Amino acid sequence: MAKWITLKNADGKGGVRYREHPKRKHGAVPDRYYVLTYWWKGKTVSEAVGWASEKWTPTACFDLLAEIKHNQASGDGPCTLSELRESWERERRQTEEKAKSESLTLDDYWPTYFDHAKRTKKTSSYDKEESHFNVWLSPALGKIPLRKIEIYHWDLLVKNLSSAKKSKRTIEYVTGTMRRIMKHAYHRGLVKNPPPTGKRIGATGPGGSNRRLRVISRDEAEAILAEIRKLDLYGWRITRFAFLTGARVSECFNLKWRDIDRGRNILTFPETKNRDHRKIPLTPAIVELLNETPEGDLDQSVFTKSDGTPHREAPYSFRTAVDKLKLNNGRAQRDRMSFHSIRHTVATELAKTLNPRDLMDIMGWRTVQMAMRYVHGDENAKTSALMGLQNTMKRTDNNGAKVIELRKGAEQ
Repeated sequence: MAKWITLKNADGKGGVRYREHPKRKHGAVPDRYYVLTYWWKGKTVSEAVGWASEKWTPTACFDLLAEIKHNQASGDGPCTLSELRESWERERRQTEEKAKSESLTLDDYWPTYFDHAKRTKKTSSYDKEESHFNVWLSPALGKIPLRKIEIYHWDLLVKNLSSAKKSKRTIEYVTGTMRRIMKHAYHRGLVKNPPPTGKRIGATGPGGSNRRLRVISRDEAEAILAEIRKLDLYGWRITRFAFLTGARVSECFNLKWRDIDRGRNILTFPETKNRDHRKIPLTPAIVELLNETPEGDLDQSVFTKSDGTPHREAPYSFRTAVDKLKLNNGRAQRDRMSFHSIRHTVATELAKTLNPRDLMDIMGWRTVQMAMRYVHGDENAKTSALMGLQNTMKRTDNNGAKVIELRKGAEQ
């Protein structure tokens, strides 16, 4: 009987396994049969995905598993692979007649894709995609059947964006949305070819980093917090929390009182950019801030606006304080202070004492590359480490006998 082999994703999590066909090859290796395993309604569920020769890959399997787990956690959408396949079949039937006649346009297909995006992505992500579609994609390509969208249509889209003097980064993002729509259609057999790469259509980013450079000094942070506290106590609380944790602004928005475990001194961010929850310790400063914040029901947001509604964007009082203190005067765009600068500042400070693994855990990064942006070598530490080798790597002669170093005075 074939042996089952368990796979793990980049985060070290399992849930996907495969066995190899005893005879059939897929390329140079045996064909692989993939199966998902997950927990649902109090029991372990195993469902077959398919063969590698049917275009299934480990990445595609883990993507399926992530979608299923997301739906289980949210209570919305298919919660098993069989239910997911049923939803695919419904989508296929809904679009089949139009696809057969090659009349399914980009505008026709958008609701199908957008429904998928809302089930699998954060609100901020699919909101941006909706804006890209309404402003750029639909006006330029909306009436064109999906199967008839060719490379020159992509060129037209890029030309429209360039003529509107949009930045390379914006062009990259808008064409990226178009690419995801077409890829979604391709995977469901509605178009024959996958979308072209950004490089092929000249829609790659500017090449340099788009991240903020500004690190907020201690004096600037104290001045900002003091100014915000005079303007808006509610804005001060969420800003102070960001300085104490380095949390993403969306994580600050989504934090609920049920996520605070005072008994174990742990705070959990359940809704992160990577869709993985993470925990950080409750420091005395965080506890003090929470004690000063009026506590609501377990399902209520910790940080609200003055009217009791959750924040949906960075507090206006932050921008007001920065402007009043003239902290952005004369600064280049990437060097201007924004609410995200707080997270950049915290990461920079933590990197001085944490190793990359711990920094990744605190900041919620999946890849070590993100952590290494902030980790810089200590030249003194390097020198001390190399000098310490002389104590562990004693000199020996060719016969293995130790060589005694002569002092300078003895040589004379």
